[in-house]
Amino acid sequence: MPNLSMNDTQALNPALMTPQILPGPIGPGLMYKGQTVHWPEDPLGEARQWLDEAAAQREPGPAPAMVFILGLGLGWHLKIIRDRFPGIRLVVYEPTKELVRTYIDRRVTGFEAEIVTDWPSFEAFVARELVHKPGPDPLIVTVPAYRALWPREAARFHSHLKAELSRREVIEKTKEATDSAFLNNLIENIRLCCALPDVLLLKGRLTPRPAFVVGAGPSLDQNGAQLKEAAEYGLIICASAAVKPLLNLGVSPQVIMVLESADTARYLELTPQEAQNLQPQTVLAGAAGCHPAHFKVPGYYRSLYHLNGGQAQLLSQGLFLPQGGNAGTAAFALAYVWGLNPLILVGQDQAYQGRLLHAADTADSVTEDDPGQTLTVPGVFGTTVETNTGLLASLNWYAEAAQTVKRKNSRIRLINASAAGAAIRGFEEIPLNAVLASLPRQTPLNLAAHLDRLPKPSLKEIKGDLRQMGGILGSLRQLAGRQMPKALSEMAAISRASAFMAQILTRAMKSGSRAGVLKELTKAEGLVLKMLSGL
Repeated sequence: MPNLSMNDTQALNPALMTPQILPGPIGPGLMYKGQTVHWPEDPLGEARQWLDEAAAQREPGPAPAMVFILGLGLGWHLKIIRDRFPGIRLVVYEPTKELVRTYIDRRVTGFEAEIVTDWPSFEAFVARELVHKPGPDPLIVTVPAYRALWPREAARFHSHLKAELSRREVIEKTKEATDSAFLNNLIENIRLCCALPDVLLLKGRLTPRPAFVVGAGPSLDQNGAQLKEAAEYGLIICASAAVKPLLNLGVSPQVIMVLESADTARYLELTPQEAQNLQPQTVLAGAAGCHPAHFKVPGYYRSLYHLNGGQAQLLSQGLFLPQGGNAGTAAFALAYVWGLNPLILVGQDQAYQGRLLHAADTADSVTEDDPGQTLTVPGVFGTTVETNTGLLASLNWYAEAAQTVKRKNSRIRLINASAAGAAIRGFEEIPLNAVLASLPRQTPLNLAAHLDRLPKPSLKEIKGDLRQMGGILGSLRQLAGRQMPKALSEMAAISRASAFMAQILTRAMKSGSRAGVLKELTKAEGLVLKMLSGL
């Protein structure tokens, strides 16, 4: 008899293609498509080995509160995981609904798990529950048979979780490094918050038109000159790092976004030739907590926006700009808030070109002498490109933003017209010249005139709110000196009621000692009093 492959055997015996329950001494095992998912002789012992292997791969740290599992099987491994980590959240990505039905029908362990069977839902779940929520690193467990049954799914499962964990780390490190800087900058910028228009208040006030969202990626050198005519079709909104490259290509943006808490005013300081190419009344939109030097550069129409709900609640009308930690993502978010359509990315590479990081004429170095560890990702127009973890965080932010935009308004087109760089899930890939050829001309828009008509916040109300906050912080400091548990309870209640107080109380609430809490409360009180004196 000739030798038969596994595929030949399955073809001769179609029953092997369906889940097969195998009797065992403590409960059933499972075979599926020729692969043993659970060994019937000892499924619990086998599952302990899987968990031991997964735990050895995890970085040392606090016990996990969540586990991501590839493969549901009959759920024996869920019991082992829950026995070792009582109360842990079980999240299972199961590629086939047939095995979900088998799990539900057999119910060998009785544990409820959150089961996701389609990839877009899994991506959305990971972004929502892992990237944007604090907590210890999760455990990641794979049922070995699933690597053989679905090798592509297994590779995608692990690479996606690795990338999202890197993105969360970047977000957390950036937030930790910049939060205090943004608050300190806000002290110096506080008077401007009452004097400058808030660009987010233009929401719903502009006629719809395309937005060209421009970054300083190296591909801007390839197609950026095509943007000379883009102002006739829509608004050019760029990251501050892209200002000099654009002006040297003869292109003037209408809006420039500044986010940085450090002094990057050199991005905005123009040579006489660059200044000649800048249109009058070009809007410079700075985060309220960005470095004060940005607001002092002459030649721009100054405006601002808020990065979080607390500051927006205190200093404006509650609108704040969700973004991915850089000016490029802030430009995209602003275009979306303004109701512009389509949203067209240009020079948003999120990847290297050789050692190039930026377009020519950027204020910082355009090359990376030591790029370190890089990652290979799909590129636009069927290419592959190299990126790093920081750029990957931004890349994943855009992909997540695309899902959100499409969920809220499916009529908005998202186009990646960058000439090179990484592909972005959820964005069409169309060359910039083809995009421009498809757009109708628009009546020019005087943004500065629209911003001039916006309401300003009440200085009297802001002063009153800050005085009240200062009094509350002083009382909390005194209470913490006498009754620490009650002070912590009061801080939690106040944080739930006020987003701004939640922001400035975070460090005090995380401090592990009475001395630490008192120190952080004193600093928070000083911050509020300095803001008040700045008015």
